[in-house]
Amino acid sequence: MKSSGQTIALFSEVGILIKGRMQAMLPLPFSQCQTLSFIADKEKPSMQDVARHFKITAPSATFLVEELARSGLITRHANSKDRRKVEVMLTQKGKTVFKKIIKVREKVLHRMFQTLTESDRADLNRILKKITAT
Repeated sequence: MKSSGQTIALFSEVGILIKGRMQAMLPLPFSQCQTLSFIADKEKPSMQDVARHFKITAPSATFLVEELARSGLITRHANSKDRRKVEVMLTQKGKTVFKKIIKVREKVLHRMFQTLTESDRADLNRILKKITAT
């Protein structure tokens, strides 16, 4: 159990470290960057998809998306087959900002993991895939 507690603490510490280092370089608040990244990675996700992915309520998802829409980074459209379903997509400005987010993420993670050997990185990737598959 002691090992498990240490693992949890280390995961939390790594997450906080990544978020802190990225936030200083990001063009938007971290939560908006995460939302923009989710939208960019999916093909026309719905508001329900956003809420489900982030495990938040529909009103909270609406709040996140509204901020991005006001900034001109995304658009919202009713689904052509089901007008009750609202889909979100990146605008050209949103695609440009998303590219910046990717560059920041790559830069921060490269710096953090540069001390790892190829074997260490392979082990880390294998372990993380195992964890995310559960």
